Parts: sequence; structure tokens; C-alpha cells
Amino acid sequence: MALFSGKDGKLFVDSTELADITRWRFKTVAKNVAYASSATGGFRRRLKGVKDGSGSLQFKLNATDPLTEQFDEGDQITLKLYVDATHFFTVPAVIDAIETVTEIEDGNVVGGTVEFSTDGAWTEPNFGS
Repeated sequence: MALFSGKDGKLFVDSTELADITRWRFKTVAKNVAYASSATGGFRRRLKGVKDGSGSLQFKLNATDPLTEQFDEGDQITLKLYVDATHFFTVPAVIDAIETVTEIEDGNVVGGTVEFSTDGAWTEPNFGS
């Protein structure tokens, strides 16, 4: 079994690599349709539904190259979500929200989260190459 670490993960928006990304998450779902009928014997059945996806990325705010100036809420972008140095998801997306967090009491590095939703078909990494 060939396992690998996320330490070489990275993230591109269109063709620009974003700096100071500490974590990204991508979740895909099928919006399956449930039904019951006289033929289901008192149980629900499901039909395959449309695919949808969403995710987030966490960042540290770099004042000399702020991630928050790379895009705005509502922007349509293409993400390349690298799981390692060479394998990545390509995801057409829309930015849903941008959150900046300043922790005064702990004095942690200022950072935040960007949330996105898919905007069409995505491609998954090809681990066979």
C-alpha cells in the first residue's frame, strides 16, 4: 500500500499558486432522490442524483501578498487542489465566503478560511501515473 503525506499539498487558483495555505478540504456528494411506492415493501429506495461539491481552504494572512486580494465572494475560479507534489483535483468553483480570524488573547498568526462550491464537473487525481 502506497501512502503519502499531505505535506507537499498546495493550491492554485487559475494558474497562480496561493501562498500560506495550511489546509484544504473538498467534499463531493450525490443529491440522491428517495422514494417509496407500492413496490418498495415499506422501504425507501433511491435513485442516483446529481453530483455536487464544496470545500474550504485555510490560510495565514501574509501582508505582502494577501490571499484576500486574489479573489472575492461570488468570483468564478478554477482550483487545482494538490494532494501531493503531482496529483490534484481540478475544480471549477464559486467563492461563497471569506472569513478572516484574529485571535487577540492567544496572539496567533492572523488567518482565515475561504469556502467554495463547485460550478460544474471536476476531475479527480490520476493516481495511476
